[in-house]
Amino acid sequence: MRSLAGLFVFISCFQVLFAQSRLESSVYDWNPKGTIFNGSGAVLSHQHLQGHTIRGGKRKIIQMQASGPEMFFIIKEGPVDVSLNGQTRRLEKGSVVFVMPGDAVTFRNPRKDEAAIYEMRMDAAGRDEEGGHAAGPSFMMDWFDMTFRAHEKGGVRQLFDRKTVTMKRFDIHITQLNPGLSSHAPHTHQNEEIILMIDGEGEMTLGSNPHRITTGQAAWVASMLPHNITNIGKRPALYFAIQWN
Repeated sequence: MRSLAGLFVFISCFQVLFAQSRLESSVYDWNPKGTIFNGSGAVLSHQHLQGHTIRGGKRKIIQMQASGPEMFFIIKEGPVDVSLNGQTRRLEKGSVVFVMPGDAVTFRNPRKDEAAIYEMRMDAAGRDEEGGHAAGPSFMMDWFDMTFRAHEKGGVRQLFDRKTVTMKRFDIHITQLNPGLSSHAPHTHQNEEIILMIDGEGEMTLGSNPHRITTGQAAWVASMLPHNITNIGKRPALYFAIQWN
């Protein structure tokens, strides 16, 4: 009986740990020196978003193993000098860096005051190494190289839409949403999604619950959860919309 009781305790503890590992659809605060959110979803077995602060004149070097996760970075406060695949570029706020497993990237702060970056690590049980590398190499994209296309609600910068090692499709764009407008009526889609506010103030609907989202915060949205965002500020809001399946 004792062994049976112990088994029930073990199963209960495992269920609690598993439940805690699943990401919750919510708005998460910026953390300058650590985890913003960490867990799993329907597609990614591990997804970790964290913040880094780099002091003036200092650098941060990240070397990934070939069996390690893919990584995606957004410059929160720049400029930052980024070295990747033998190339170094000075990237401004809003710029992005995508790093494939096995590659190394270096961030150096050329300023006297602090720079800040978001780092997202992504891994999945069903990795496709060959297909992911065939879709393209690691890359960086400066804010000023992104094409802006205006529309009636503001505008959009479509960054990329491609297969990766861990995802069948990784789609990222940046939306500019004018004051008082909603992105769209609450809708659902199969893709999981992150909304990351880089400038502005909005109300994020997640299911039936409204959440305030401001500069620096990120919302994680589960598959098929009704959601939208409304700009409740007095200036255009800028936010990343990051989707995958």
